[in-house]
Amino acid sequence: MIKLIKHNPYRTLGVLSNTPLRERIANQNKLNAFAKIGKSVIFPYDFDGIIEEVPLRTPENIAAAITAINLDSYQLKHSLFWFINASPIDGVALKYLQSKDIIKAKELFQKRESFSSLINLGVLAFIEGNFAEGYANISKVIHNESYRVDLLETLGLQNITLSENEIAEMFIADLLTEIPATKLLSAVNNSSDKAIISEKAVNEPIAEINAAISAAKSVNSKDANANLTAGMVLMNSTKTALKQVRDIVGVTSTKYQMVADNLAKQILQCGINYYNNASDDDVESPRKAMPLQAYALQIAIGQLTKDRCQENYDILKKAVDDMPPAEVAIETRKVKEELRRFCQQPDKISHSITLLNNTKPLLQTIKAKIGTANTFYLSLSTQVVGNALYNLIEEINTAQNYFSAVVKVIKESGIDPKLLNYLDDEHSPTKIIDSKVKPVLREAWKATTIMDGFDMETDFRTKRYIPNRSSLKEMCETLHISTSSSSYQSSSRASTTTTRTTTPPRTTPPSSSTSSSNDELPVGCWVVIIIAIIIFLANVLG
Repeated sequence: MIKLIKHNPYRTLGVLSNTPLRERIANQNKLNAFAKIGKSVIFPYDFDGIIEEVPLRTPENIAAAITAINLDSYQLKHSLFWFINASPIDGVALKYLQSKDIIKAKELFQKRESFSSLINLGVLAFIEGNFAEGYANISKVIHNESYRVDLLETLGLQNITLSENEIAEMFIADLLTEIPATKLLSAVNNSSDKAIISEKAVNEPIAEINAAISAAKSVNSKDANANLTAGMVLMNSTKTALKQVRDIVGVTSTKYQMVADNLAKQILQCGINYYNNASDDDVESPRKAMPLQAYALQIAIGQLTKDRCQENYDILKKAVDDMPPAEVAIETRKVKEELRRFCQQPDKISHSITLLNNTKPLLQTIKAKIGTANTFYLSLSTQVVGNALYNLIEEINTAQNYFSAVVKVIKESGIDPKLLNYLDDEHSPTKIIDSKVKPVLREAWKATTIMDGFDMETDFRTKRYIPNRSSLKEMCETLHISTSSSSYQSSSRASTTTTRTTTPPRTTPPSSSTSSSNDELPVGCWVVIIIAIIIFLANVLG
């Protein structure tokens, strides 16, 4: 029941909208007299059987009701929401309403259309909660010149200066104080009324969205969880309002584009603030932030806003794609921490051994939880081996380069290598092999025997690990370094997948640790040269 009817000043005074002035004054005097002694008065036109609550008739309410209709425009305004008696049929139908027979009253009002029957049917529709029918009936009176003239004459307001559109605006403005504009808009057929309501209808949800955006902006940008909550609330609480704006003015409307972009930018910012400030323990942060970034991209209209949303969405999507399964998130984070520490150390085999030993039990736990064939597990295990192998290659190459440089100097100086060996000089080939090459190869082989126990992606194993392992084994055996401790079978652990899952940007160690221009042990002719030198020295020593 809308207040425009329930608390209508005509009802408070116990009269109809066209009740003669003398009767209205008589009721006013009666009400004031009873009010002074604290007694209530019931009038036939209270319609208390069909309208909730008997009017409250305190001296203040009576005075307010009188003031509410003391101007012509006010009388017209309130008459559009109250019953009128302008024909014999109206009189009979109103009698039925007094006896609570709404059905019979409606039948009589519907017998012959007139301005008064439309007003009375509109008021009844509002009483019953049928806003569309209520609006349609009364709007028809306003926009029909003959009906409008008859109404004004019956009310004694024929000299009023309000135009058709001004009366319509007044009527609509009153309705919108109690009925949502979007709800009323669906009942409107008149083009001028539609324009009035559309303007007001779109302002309501826009104001709602702007208020929600302001609330989200007020959150501390450094508080990760507060921003996540604010973003989710902003996204969910404004979906209906944004749809209302779109339905009313259309996607191409400047108003819609502006509010959609502002909303998208704030939702996006909430997601960014959360993700950037999430604690390291919040391993699910990329996945939690993704709904905000995805929705912001979905609703963005302007190209600049769409581009910014797309950029952030792509970054976050990669992070989500690289996320470990939830059940191994803790172990994965620890492996990543080991990789990060490893990448900050010099390129030494000893650090590779530390990395391998520290990550092996973690990787074994991950494998037990998600399986050997899991692409994430294989990628992570391969990443560990790749980083460790890099240090082996770098230190072996360094030792060999030093050895080669010394031999070159010896040859270029014309000194017979036999002499250096006989003098037991620290720069003799023998001493270099014993002090610089062999220790590195032994350490490298030790690391290799540990890596043999790691699962790897097929492509990495066949194209990088096995060739480097074979070269190292050949070098060790040439220098009589034992390799018998390994029972490695090159095909026993080859995985059946070649898919590689990268890791989230915030935890990935530098990629340089797994790729280099010198990322393989010497193979082919280089191995032949090194082995030839070693054989030559062995003959010299022999």
